[in-house]
Amino acid sequence: MTSDDEKYADAGWAFERYEQVRPRLPAAEAAGRAEARADLGEVAEHFDAFVFDSFGVLNVGEAPIEGAAARIADLRARGKQVLVLTNGATPPLAALPQKYADFGLDFTSREIVSSREVLASHLKTRTSNGPWLVVAPEVSEVDELGVPVVRYQSASSGLDGAGGVVFLSRSTIDGELMDLLRERLPKDRLPLLVGNPDLVAPRVDGFSLEPGSYAHQLADETGVRPEFFGKPFTNAFEAVCQRLEGQVPRHRIAMVGDTLHTDILGGAAAGFGTVLVTRHGVLKDLDVAQCIEQSQISPDFIVPHI
Repeated sequence: MTSDDEKYADAGWAFERYEQVRPRLPAAEAAGRAEARADLGEVAEHFDAFVFDSFGVLNVGEAPIEGAAARIADLRARGKQVLVLTNGATPPLAALPQKYADFGLDFTSREIVSSREVLASHLKTRTSNGPWLVVAPEVSEVDELGVPVVRYQSASSGLDGAGGVVFLSRSTIDGELMDLLRERLPKDRLPLLVGNPDLVAPRVDGFSLEPGSYAHQLADETGVRPEFFGKPFTNAFEAVCQRLEGQVPRHRIAMVGDTLHTDILGGAAAGFGTVLVTRHGVLKDLDVAQCIEQSQISPDFIVPHI
């Protein structure tokens, strides 16, 4: 699938595609209780920290979800710690507090854990034979990653001299780039690092394909093994635990999200409690109970909104 095929990226396609790539995702040993509640206020007593997905929970595209700011304020008033764990890897880290402020949400930089940050920390431990070719728009400020990088601009520039490829954003992934990567990644044995493992993201007018979708396609077609940073992978949830400085036991941390295969699966695999939000996100047009039965990924609690 390329960016020209986004019309096919509906909720049903996303669910089935996540099921197809399950062997590349973490495994959670225990299923949650799937208890229905009216909102997060009814589950607050079970947890000391709440970790929020962004898209489909706090916002849909660039539009904030009504009531999100009030719920965050309510949890703070109850003495709960609140964080955001986002797979949105395009914005530079310094821009994130303002991004959420624009939604009416007051999060400090310490309360935001981005998959981009997780990836950047990993990059600093890697050696490569050349600069990383980063797929992201100019506004992404890829020099912030802190290692030698070159931003991808067109397939005509090729991959010569690159030590590996990094997917941060979907916006510059096109058919020409995918053709180039199909040929060169296996031939040159270049690593592919993915800063946003999501297959899709809910928008006001539908779904956008995200970097994870293209990475899994390349894995299917070429046999390359992408390295993923962000939900549902362990590195993202370990970053949350580090941010909480060990002050909250894992079972008292709630991962709150709209997807079974990223938020709920990843949270459960990390030993967190899980809360599935159904009204605005990826599952809003699907039979949630049927999705849980088919996937065998079950949250602890289900709420229509936070």
